[in-house]
Parts: sequence; structure tokens; C-alpha cells
Amino acid sequence: MSGFNAWLNDIEGVSAQQALEAGLPTKRIESWKYVPTRSLSRTSWRPATPKTTERFALTGGRFSNVPEVIGLKVTDKKLTLKEQKQLKGISEAHGFGLTQAALEHSRLILTVQKMASVRINLYHLANEASSAGFATLILRLEAGAQLTFVEQFEATVIEKSNLSSLRCVITLGRDASVTHVRFQTANASAYIFSNMDIICGENASYRLQTIEFGAKLARNDINIGLAGREASASVVGLAITKESQYHDTHLTIDHVVGDTKSKMTFRNMIDGSGESTLNGRVLIRKGSQCSRTEQSIANLLLSGSARVNPKPELEIYADDVTASHGCTVGSLDREALFYLKSRGLSEADARAFLQYAFAEKIVEEIQHPDIRELVENQLLGELQHGELIGELKESVDV
Repeated sequence: MSGFNAWLNDIEGVSAQQALEAGLPTKRIESWKYVPTRSLSRTSWRPATPKTTERFALTGGRFSNVPEVIGLKVTDKKLTLKEQKQLKGISEAHGFGLTQAALEHSRLILTVQKMASVRINLYHLANEASSAGFATLILRLEAGAQLTFVEQFEATVIEKSNLSSLRCVITLGRDASVTHVRFQTANASAYIFSNMDIICGENASYRLQTIEFGAKLARNDINIGLAGREASASVVGLAITKESQYHDTHLTIDHVVGDTKSKMTFRNMIDGSGESTLNGRVLIRKGSQCSRTEQSIANLLLSGSARVNPKPELEIYADDVTASHGCTVGSLDREALFYLKSRGLSEADARAFLQYAFAEKIVEEIQHPDIRELVENQLLGELQHGELIGELKESVDV
């Protein structure tokens, strides 16, 4: 049984029927092996109601206050065949994908015009208890366009389960570039689902910086296709998981053609009875010669009950490539702890400082000062003795 059954039964059409027949994914599906879907299925979900706001926001599964910016236009045209295929792939991946498609509240198509430089800030408002919102955002970048896309999440306390889902399809034309920042600080009862499907054309560049601090359950599915020569992708992520939180990222970077490059860097810090899953896959297809890729995944376990499920994958079917990869799982370095304690720090302060240093390497990657400062302050707030760390970091190289 699915917590969406009653809602789906009220909807006519093939998509709703397919979602009902499929149900929510079970642990038998490899990509959902560790996802705690039981609590998700126990809630009788209903459609969320949009809130009033003056920001460009996603609220109740609907977009409000679409920005009026030079170089950005709302596009009323239908989906391209390629976009239809991308959304179909998201929908048919598993039962929850079918549910997302069937319950979609709204769809917004935005085009960044040729050679324009645009920044978009999308604010995710929390849905009310037991309600869910589903939306789709299509971003098209014409040749030479530049986009800074920043997503931030409201942390307002909601006492019961609430759910928000966004499917995002991005197409980058020749010489286009996207810097995409996701700062997820949703409330402790939230279920946050994000599906991203990106295609990079010739000499296009996509850079994602994703920070996961909030939500009871956060699931990110990210697929990036490097479909044009000299295309590049960089994905940098940090997840701090504690108490009974569950964070899950499934990322695939597909080198469709040669002369492409990618970089994947993740750091996960798990405390309490938290659990984190990271499936990072890089595919270099046959004939994709002269491709380059780097993959680095580090996991820090801070308690005996913390769990992590790393699954790095590197599939290479070409013979002229440059590839490096590494994955570690461990606890705080004892020698580093001893050194800091010898400098006068207590055991607790030394542990907090090393946690900060572990995470800060990712925060430093955020190019935009305003967002980096927000993340930095949130990071210090998440850690014990954060105020002391803030004072010490100016005098100690972390």
C-alpha cells in the first residue's frame, strides 16, 4: 500500500493507474535498498495548499512570483522531444517516479536567452502537515548563456510529516554554463525529493554544489549527460546527517562523447542513528576517447550507531581516458585529536574542530560569498562548540 493511494484514486488517467499498480519502491529495488519507505507509506498524503509569499518560491507544488529579469523569459512552448524523454526516464525509473508524474501540480519552463547572464533564487516553502506538493521545472540555456541557480529551503518547524518534490530538467546549449547551488535546511519532519536531469552541449559547463543539513528523509537523483565535446560537469556535495535522519544521493555522470571531463567530490558526516547513502556512478562510453574524470567520496562516522552506504562506480569502455577515484569510511583521526588536545583544546572542542575542518573543504567550493556565508553559519550552528570554532578558525589553518 502507498500513502498516496487515496489521492491517486481521485485522479483519472493512465499515469495515476500506473502509479497505483506500481506502488512505492521496496528494498528489492537496488537504488532504493536503504530508503526507509515504511514511514513514507504510513502517511495519508493530501495535496498541499500554496502559501502567500513575495519571493520566487515553490509552495504547495506551485511556483509563485516568477522573476522578471532581463535575459530570462517564461516559455509557453511544449516540451521538446528530448525533454519528454528525460521526464519519461525519471517517471519510469521506479514507482515513486510514476507517483511524481501523476500528482504533478505545476510545470514551469524558463529560457535563459543567448549570451545573457542571469541569477535565479528559488525558495522552497515548507508544506503543511501530511500534505505533499509535486512540481517540474524546465530550464533551457541558449548558446553562450550563463545561469546562477540558487535553491534554499525554509526551516520552519512542522510537527508532522510533510513532503515536497521537484523534478528539474536543464538543457545547456553550446558554450552555456550553469552554477547550481542547493542549500537544503528543511524541517525535521520533511521528506524532500529532488530529481535532476541535465544535458550539456558542446563546450557547456554545469557545476552543482549541494549541501544537505535538513529533512527527515532527503533523496536526490541526479543524472548528467556530457553530450557535446569539451563539455564538463563538477558536482560537490556535503551531507550532515544526525539523529534519525536519512540522506540519499544517486548521481550518474555520463560521458556520452569524448573530450569531456567530470569531477565528483562528496563528504558525508553521520552522527547519532543517522544514515547516509551515496551512489556515485561515472560512465565513459565506448568511443568517448580523451575523457577525464575524478571521483572522491569521504565518509566520517561519529557514533557507533551511525551508518553509511557508499557505492562508487566507474565504468569505462574507452581506452584513452584519465580517471581517478577514491572512497573512504572512517572516524576522527586520533593523531589529529591528540595534537589539538596538546594545544590546549578539550576532547569535545578538538572533535568539533576536526568535524568542521572535514566539512569546510566543501564549503570553500561555494563561489558566491552570500551563500557561502549562510552555509558557513549553518555549519557552525550544527556543530557543538561552533562559537569557539568560529573564533579559532581565524588563527588555525583548517
